[in-house]
Amino acid sequence: MKKFLKIFSITILVIVLMSIVALLLFGRNNHSNLSGSVSEKIDQYLTNEKFQGTVLIAKEGEVLFTKGYGLAATDLPNSPSTLYQVASLSKTFTAVAVMQLVEKELLNLDNPISQYFPDFPNGETITISHLLSHSSGISDYLKENFEFDYSKEWNPNDIVNTVSDSELEFTPGKSFSYSNTGYVMLGLIIEKVSGQSYANYIEEHIFEPCNMFNSMFTVPADIPKAEGHIEGKVGPLIHNSAAYAAGDIISTVEDLELFDRALHNHVLISKETAELMSMTHAKKFPYQYGYGWFTQDVMGEKAVGHSGGYPSGFRHYITRLKDEELTVIVLSNEMTVNSKRINRNLTSIVLQQPIWLWEEQL
Repeated sequence: MKKFLKIFSITILVIVLMSIVALLLFGRNNHSNLSGSVSEKIDQYLTNEKFQGTVLIAKEGEVLFTKGYGLAATDLPNSPSTLYQVASLSKTFTAVAVMQLVEKELLNLDNPISQYFPDFPNGETITISHLLSHSSGISDYLKENFEFDYSKEWNPNDIVNTVSDSELEFTPGKSFSYSNTGYVMLGLIIEKVSGQSYANYIEEHIFEPCNMFNSMFTVPADIPKAEGHIEGKVGPLIHNSAAYAAGDIISTVEDLELFDRALHNHVLISKETAELMSMTHAKKFPYQYGYGWFTQDVMGEKAVGHSGGYPSGFRHYITRLKDEELTVIVLSNEMTVNSKRINRNLTSIVLQQPIWLWEEQL
């Protein structure tokens, strides 16, 4: 028996050592199959990945690379000016709008939402800060148990009502759970405080100051836009009211870069407010969230970022590395594309640093 245990222990040790060696040898991608300039390597990488969508990479306020790949729709190639439903990338816009109202002293982050939703259960214990950081405990109306119908037109108050009878998932402020409902509520609060519709507020106070002339909430019939795809086929119909302030903005990579630049240059909010947004206010492994941003370490660099996706066939990811002043925007109109992994590898190529396999998902 002792001999068996000794052999077993040695075998396990050998397996562990071999696994470590294999990880060191093969667990890091240095993109050695790519050649030429950084831009040429980026293009080769995206071509090799058979990427469908558009990418923009900017550093220190200058666009380093931007290009579209594949089709946005029939006979319409993807390009830097292609319009996409940016889905949850909209949440950063909503958070910025809230923070603008805070700076104007029209809102306070510690205000209970009962001031704006007097009939919402537990509203006196949930604050605007909790909504911004997904730490409210309010259920997400897009979870399967609510059987949300994406195809019909929705009033945002009706969206909130779909979860009003549900118990909180946890005590507000004590954990993190991504809640689209919370951002729908923030959109309604923006309307109540500003006296404008959510769309009009965003257009006047964010799109216009950023010169985002190709961003909107409804695309006119004569303007082409990207169609979502799932494994090459056009995705199901999603009504543009289904996400409201949680994800209804339509934009381009070029306009999103203008938004990012305006934030960095403090055109929309102060430096202090921008720093507050990028601080971690809620977390639950492996997620950390500020106000409208996931807070992250990307390849050893402090960063903020956000994902975006629609079941109609869109997958997006944006990341900004603070000290490097590097912004990577990946918009895809193919659901099977892992935009976050693409984003991380593009970051690796630009920084000219190898990337560990697990770093692709951090």
